[in-house]
Amino acid sequence: MKKIIYLFFICYVTINLSSCVTGSGELTGRTTTRLMYSIEPNYGMVKLPGGSFTMGANDQDVPYSNRNNLKTITISPFWIDQTEITNNEYRQFTYWVRDSIIRKELIESDDPDKWGYVSDPDPNWNQTLLDEEQQRSEDYHIDWYRPLNFQKDVVTEAMINTLILSEEDQIIMEGENILRPFFQTKLIDTRKLIYEYAWFNRESAASRNNRFEYDEGVEFDRSDYRELDGGRAEAFVVKERVPIYPDTLAWVHDFTYNFNEPMFDKYFWHPAYDEYPVVGVSWKQAKAFCHWRTAYKLYHLPEERRVFETEYRLPTEAEWEWAARGGRELAMFPWGGPYSRNVKGCFLANFKPLRGNYWADGYIYTAPADAYIENDYGLYNMAGNVAEWTETAFDPMSDIFASDLNPDFTYNANDADHPHFKKKVVKGGSWKDIGAFLQIGARDYEYQDSSRCYVGFRCVKSLPFNEDTESTLEDRFEKVKKPKNKKKKKRNQIN
Repeated sequence: MKKIIYLFFICYVTINLSSCVTGSGELTGRTTTRLMYSIEPNYGMVKLPGGSFTMGANDQDVPYSNRNNLKTITISPFWIDQTEITNNEYRQFTYWVRDSIIRKELIESDDPDKWGYVSDPDPNWNQTLLDEEQQRSEDYHIDWYRPLNFQKDVVTEAMINTLILSEEDQIIMEGENILRPFFQTKLIDTRKLIYEYAWFNRESAASRNNRFEYDEGVEFDRSDYRELDGGRAEAFVVKERVPIYPDTLAWVHDFTYNFNEPMFDKYFWHPAYDEYPVVGVSWKQAKAFCHWRTAYKLYHLPEERRVFETEYRLPTEAEWEWAARGGRELAMFPWGGPYSRNVKGCFLANFKPLRGNYWADGYIYTAPADAYIENDYGLYNMAGNVAEWTETAFDPMSDIFASDLNPDFTYNANDADHPHFKKKVVKGGSWKDIGAFLQIGARDYEYQDSSRCYVGFRCVKSLPFNEDTESTLEDRFEKVKKPKNKKKKKRNQIN
């Protein structure tokens, strides 16, 4: 019996080995990986189907909407945050930047092998070129899996050397004892919380005037450029240094003759506002957050899985409108109806109702990010609460020259550019706006380097491939047809 089993085993191995070595002589293709190339559901995000919709203003009597031309737009499927980015989520970003500064200081001042890991398998290959201090900073990467213990003197000393306000910047009350005024409770210099990153400028790389010509045997340096046929071939990798701490003073300087000091003092750091949307964040800071969020996720993934991930980014104006409509064609508001109240007379969003009665909708300023009823895609506060940054540059005529397939009109303005080129589209209206700004087709703009106490953001994420969305579209239309009471029951079960 054993001989028969051995014989079958040998035949099976021989047949499989022969199939691996010899081909069939036909074009069969070659699989690059055995891993599943689909990505897992993203925490806190909703997967939206692709489709077509009519983009533009829905009310001809509203003068606040600058996009008056209706246009049929096609959008690819994507992921989007269910709520605006909250204070708690953005604080994770600021704490990460704070800890990275401390960890870099520990690598340079303490034991580098204890706080980081070597990126090169042979760190001594360039020992003759770099001194010891340069080797420590350039050869080592931060080991984020080693926790920081702020009770240890070496960690405290590193924080003092890098982040604590200098004595010249501190406000000290003179007297027998050295006292600080009651409002100076934090000594970290938030101006030093700077996020440094680099991104690839695809538009510049695609431009015909910026094509590189390579000389045979010459090594290419991205930091250099050469003049080519009257055009300049610039480096395609853009380096950014962005101070990322929110402008908490926005609560004061956005309004005149207004007592918003309690919001300035407490809004960003107090635990009671953890689930409220972050404000005081500029367009550049929102972009930096998206880059960090991508890098943070990739860091915790196996290396073979990273290639299938897509980056977090700000939504385009068309993507934002597609998400806000919730599958309802020509909907005026995200909840579908033309009115700002439900059948019980309750307001459906956080805005400025009834000629300035801010309390009428339940909140004077912002509301929790998951307040009010969600739209048919399960997204909260697509109208009101805080206006939201988009990737799209503001131009009143962009609906004429922009594409009708995934339109994306962007412009990466530099500090030296004219302010007109720094305008970015914001959508949705906010807690201080009247109802006309809450309409899906309405648009406004803010400057990319400005921060407001009524502007926040949410992230989107493209799918790694264009999958079949036929079943998803059917589910979307079925969801729209469901009675509201059944949908509410389902939502309560999920919560």
